[in-house]
Amino acid sequence: MEKLTFKYENALSWIFVIGSLFIGYIVYSNLDKGLIFNDEAFYLFLYRDHETLPTVDSTNFYRIFNFLFTENIYRFRITTYVLLNISTFLLYFFASKYYKLKVNAFLISFLGITVNFISWGVSNIVLHQYIGNTILINLALTFLLVYLIYKKLPSLIISGFCLGILIFNGIPHIVVIIPIAVFLLFNFWKKDKRTFIYIISGGLLGIAFYFTCIESFSKFISQLEWVGYYKQFHSKQHPKIFFILWILKVAGFVFVPSLLLIGYLYRFSKNKIQHTNYILIVLGIVFMISHLFHPFIYINYILLAMLIYRYFLEDISLEKKTMLIVFSLIPFGLSFGSGAYFEVRGTLYNIYYYLPAAIIILSLYNIRVYAVLVTLFVYQYLIFPNLLKEKGWKDFIFTEQTEKVQIDGYNLYLDKGRKKDIEDLRPYLQNQKDVIYSHNHLMGYLYILDAKPPIYYYFTLKDYIKFILDKEHKSPDSCIYIESNDHPFSPKEFVPLKFVNHPEKYKVVKAGRFTLYLPENFKKTGNYGNQ
Repeated sequence: MEKLTFKYENALSWIFVIGSLFIGYIVYSNLDKGLIFNDEAFYLFLYRDHETLPTVDSTNFYRIFNFLFTENIYRFRITTYVLLNISTFLLYFFASKYYKLKVNAFLISFLGITVNFISWGVSNIVLHQYIGNTILINLALTFLLVYLIYKKLPSLIISGFCLGILIFNGIPHIVVIIPIAVFLLFNFWKKDKRTFIYIISGGLLGIAFYFTCIESFSKFISQLEWVGYYKQFHSKQHPKIFFILWILKVAGFVFVPSLLLIGYLYRFSKNKIQHTNYILIVLGIVFMISHLFHPFIYINYILLAMLIYRYFLEDISLEKKTMLIVFSLIPFGLSFGSGAYFEVRGTLYNIYYYLPAAIIILSLYNIRVYAVLVTLFVYQYLIFPNLLKEKGWKDFIFTEQTEKVQIDGYNLYLDKGRKKDIEDLRPYLQNQKDVIYSHNHLMGYLYILDAKPPIYYYFTLKDYIKFILDKEHKSPDSCIYIESNDHPFSPKEFVPLKFVNHPEKYKVVKAGRFTLYLPENFKKTGNYGNQ
């Protein structure tokens, strides 16, 4: 009977293989279309110009993965997804081996690839901080699992190495290391202290590698000077209240309800398994309704918390139980300090949600519950193609990306409006320096036209821009100012002709959907022919 059950579960798991290949084809065949004119262009600028940028962000994502950068955006996107999918496949593969799931490890690993495609879609997948962190954590957890399975201590060196590099891959996100460290302390401090020697050694090697091969220690220290400067402006961009609200929302919507449910069952239930299953059925129905109509990520994590509690009621090693907690906490660590609330960033890390959920379902429940999980993803496969004809992230539709534009000599397809914008702006911005823009939606035009601001910024802060110009010994009267009809400068914050010293010497030009303020010394540069 057991072999028959295995056959059914493996048969269902083939759906993940077929489905991930299906949506993977849709993704990869459209990676030469569209450009996220704010986020993606911002990261591409940082990759391209990281050696000269005067910014504290030099200790961030693009420093670590700069060796992968190519000006061929299409190839860069493919490289990104390949690395993400390989690292996720390995994580799911060894997690399946560690938990001895009644399903082929190769097949269930495609669930992770499926979740990657669904989470990231086609847009905004140039290798940046969030995907970089995911790859590093995937590898760190993979080699930790290798150690747990085979008891080979050297694998901990590789795990620690990835965590050591992670320290420099977005400083607030290093809190993600905490659940991993607590897991090791809880399970191995008394049992085998060599575990800590090896993983800490790996971490030190990662730090040494960073300062040897990625960034010199002296340059790292010199960048700390910018922390003091940046504090003056950072609070306007990311006020402290954001972090307080982030913690309150996560605690109020996830941890408090979960702890109350678990506390009630622990204290008052006489049949904990049966009552927990009842609660899981209710939460599962709410989860399905939410998933189909209005996704609410906090419900997902309450459901996962109860699944983990249900797993704790079984006679299973504490090591395996606590590892599930590590998986479930990773998204909170990776999304912390990212500039968006958990409901916005949390879904990007769904691979760490569905991994423990699948482990628990496959370990404790029959084939019917697993079939429900598979059916949920069948639905996702069927609706996935819709993303090509819906308005994508930051306002574009993939089916409208039909106009060929050359960027750094490589083709990328944009919509007609964007291509016209480029030709309208080319005579004024091609190869120009010191361009101050009204909104980060304009960064894509600057990247395509090889125009450069004094510094790349997300928010137009008058004091910040003035500070940068002073530090770079530049005059505001030597800058070009550009705003779009959709995203003009905010009168409360920045008015170009009030910001410069000699507004009477500026020329105001309308170019398509844009207004440009050109300085007295403005000279057209570059080739204005079609590209």
